[in-house]
Amino acid sequence: MDEGKVTAIRNWPAPTTVKELQRFLGFANFYRRFIRNYSSIANPLTSLLRNKPKSLAWSPATEETFNTLKKAFTTAPLLVHPDPDKPFIVEVDASMTGVGAVLSQQQGNPGRLHPCSFFSRKLNLAERNYDIGNWELLAVKLVLKEWRHWLEGAKHPFLVLTNHKNLEYLRADKRLNPRQARWALFFTRFDFTISYQPGSKNTKADALSRMFAPEENSQRHLNRSSQRK
Repeated sequence: MDEGKVTAIRNWPAPTTVKELQRFLGFANFYRRFIRNYSSIANPLTSLLRNKPKSLAWSPATEETFNTLKKAFTTAPLLVHPDPDKPFIVEVDASMTGVGAVLSQQQGNPGRLHPCSFFSRKLNLAERNYDIGNWELLAVKLVLKEWRHWLEGAKHPFLVLTNHKNLEYLRADKRLNPRQARWALFFTRFDFTISYQPGSKNTKADALSRMFAPEENSQRHLNRSSQRK
């Protein structure tokens, strides 16, 4: 197994807020059909959200469940090896602090969407100053660069799913700033189409992009500090 394909999942920190747990379970829900006895396995986590709690009562049992699900995301039969004879689908999202993406293919009969690789990266200080449109463009640029060994020269055109339509503007507008012009030139190396996917349906990439949310990282630090006392 190429460790680079699963680093984003293995580095996923344990949730310390209700929002973080909801985001993780939303990600997991897309893949539950591939995880045998998913409902039973996930029960210690889903039980935490009953009665709309304001905080999480994390325990060794919930930690074990969290790690079990992460392992399931990164092993067969859920994770598959890329097949160059089949088209790829790239789901990508950017938040104000990070970028997340999933590279997938339809496999099996009937064809179901399986992940081939996951990607997550924290934005640096300069990148955080971009506007939202440029965040999304940066996200596409970063994932194409990350997976270029599969996507550049791919046998079939691939599909990029994003919740922002700015890429079409980038391809058509001739008044680009130098950074956008470099990105536009880089994009010409790939044969792909972009399709709008509402944020409500883009939860996998969204979850991966929001691992670095400052308010959540701050809460995580406080919780861990209190646990050590």
